Amino acid sequence: HAADLGFTVRLGPKVEFSVHGITLREHEKKDLVPFLGASGYDEALVLQSMERIRRHFQEKGHYRVAVNRTEERTAEVVRLVFEVVPGPRLVLEELRFEGNVTFDADRLRRLMTTSTRNFLLPGSGRLVDEELSADLSNLRSFYLLEGFDQSRVGPARIEEKGDRLQVVVPIVEGRRRMVGELVLEDVAPLDEAKVRVALPLKDDGPFHRLLLERSVDTLRALLEDRGYGNAIVSSDVLWSADDLTATVRLRVFAGDQWVVDRALLRGLRRTDPRIVRRFLGIEPGDPVRQSAVLDLQRRLYGLGIFSRVDVRVAPSAEGGEARELLVDLEEGRSRTMQVGAGYDSESGVRGLLRLSEGNLFGRASSLSLDLLGSQKDQHFRLIYRQPYIGNLHAELLATLYSEHEDRPDFVVDKRGGQLVVGRELGRWSLQAFASYRLVELEAEDEFFNEEIPLDSRNARVASVTPTANYDRRDDPLDPTRGWNGSFQLEYAFPALAADANFLKLFGQATAYLPLGRFGVLAGSARGGAIEPLIGGATPREALEASVPAAELFYAGGRTTHRAYRRDELGIVDETILLDPGDSTPDPYPAGGGGLALFNFEYRFPVAGPVGGTLFVDGGNVWTDYNDVRTGNFKWGAGLGVRYLSPVGPLRLEIGWKLDREPFEDPYVWFISLGNPF
Repeated sequence: HAADLGFTVRLGPKVEFSVHGITLREHEKKDLVPFLGASGYDEALVLQSMERIRRHFQEKGHYRVAVNRTEERTAEVVRLVFEVVPGPRLVLEELRFEGNVTFDADRLRRLMTTSTRNFLLPGSGRLVDEELSADLSNLRSFYLLEGFDQSRVGPARIEEKGDRLQVVVPIVEGRRRMVGELVLEDVAPLDEAKVRVALPLKDDGPFHRLLLERSVDTLRALLEDRGYGNAIVSSDVLWSADDLTATVRLRVFAGDQWVVDRALLRGLRRTDPRIVRRFLGIEPGDPVRQSAVLDLQRRLYGLGIFSRVDVRVAPSAEGGEARELLVDLEEGRSRTMQVGAGYDSESGVRGLLRLSEGNLFGRASSLSLDLLGSQKDQHFRLIYRQPYIGNLHAELLATLYSEHEDRPDFVVDKRGGQLVVGRELGRWSLQAFASYRLVELEAEDEFFNEEIPLDSRNARVASVTPTANYDRRDDPLDPTRGWNGSFQLEYAFPALAADANFLKLFGQATAYLPLGRFGVLAGSARGGAIEPLIGGATPREALEASVPAAELFYAGGRTTHRAYRRDELGIVDETILLDPGDSTPDPYPAGGGGLALFNFEYRFPVAGPVGGTLFVDGGNVWTDYNDVRTGNFKWGAGLGVRYLSPVGPLRLEIGWKLDREPFEDPYVWFISLGNPF
């Protein structure tokens, strides 16, 4: 059977568009005229384009920009012309309020995106109608939720004085309605004190119908999380004679508490059910908590072997309050091969091959082989991961590795093994390392080999290292707010023919401050200290006797100090060596026992995924951590371009030395993937 299809195509008039006052490149870059793309032409998109152009120029300081439109229509052609008149640049000099009594101006300004000029915030002091309208709406919501149910905010008055603007926001607060008393009835299944803390409505706090609804929802959610899935919460509001003070009564009918009868696992093909049950965290007789169900899903997804985890609560065959947990699982592919390629300015072209089995013998363990090679480095790792130790929710990680690093002034070869036990406790990540490694260091330059004793270049290291990390960042790849901190203490001891003997402390803290559309301020502080446990006549001799040269602190490079090449930050004749027989000597890093680094960076958007950076890095490396002084800090400053890729930011950066030594280059540049800190 066959059918003929016929289509009637009506082209309609051709659209001819021109714009004056803005370049074609500019409106394409900012997508200011969407009807020129796949969206097509219609009246709504034309009006939207005019608003986008107005906002674009207002964000550049042209508040009085005019966007005029002319249109000619025939049966064949629609000729549309935009005439953009930017007008003068105007700066928002003052933002003030009239009629605010309860809240001061500073409190109200913090609720607004619109802000007066601040030299520390690029882009501030520019008045945008769309943002001002959103700010006024936000202020109205703020007053309503503070109990001012008849308040009025705006419209704002815009006053122009020369090239300066003043915004005046009139406010009529009106009456304020408050909660005189919050009465909770029949909340015995819960801790009443904790309930009062959790509820949006408070004694002597503001009243609003939305706060009442949120309080009812919050109380119901607290009951459901204790297993009272059919709980009912009702509310009653009694007003005083003047209609300003409310007595709010929340009544609870909890009903029966649901308890777990059993958990049924479905969909397992290769995985041992006993292994999965270790991660349930829910026992028969436990209350059916929604938070526990969500935690269960998170733990099972965290095993990395399931492509789907669905947990449902269903009535049990036993009847009554008993409930069954139905855990539907779908196992994902366990065997994978990953191939990658990349480039950075320190290692050159690099490639990665990873072979892994993610569900070894059906016990949720994994075994992977990593081969990473570049023009300067080669790494081999065989890694076994087990997400449990007996019945403990702790992770076991065993690694065998061989590493070859061709650093600027010497070559390091490491071979060894490492055993790691770790556990996640909320935002805390705790780990303990036990490792044994052989370290060999060799330099082609005879001067360097003469300065670094053979015993310090070649050594065996046996050590244990507890670590702790606390993370409050919003995104591990490209954070914009929050902070994180880490701490580790390594103890190397003479055992199993190991000859290194030292204590090594290292800590780092990083913080991020969001600036809205202006970008992010990021800062990092790092410090380290090595205590040699074998004595020496001088601090350098003690280090050489106790610590292999490859285990010392080094700095300089794309992740530490971007005004210096890798490992070339240090103090001359202390942690940086110069060949006295060379008239134009190159610096040789000797490493040290003390480290201090500070990094400050402003990351700002440019267009889409492309952004820029301005940074200042400072710090140094000392032989003895007791000699760390800010007066020895070396500072650098620079700028860069960032492209936010799916695997992290790709960076091109250049840094200049602010206190350059005669033998040092004035600047260095880097290409790399990932944030520097």
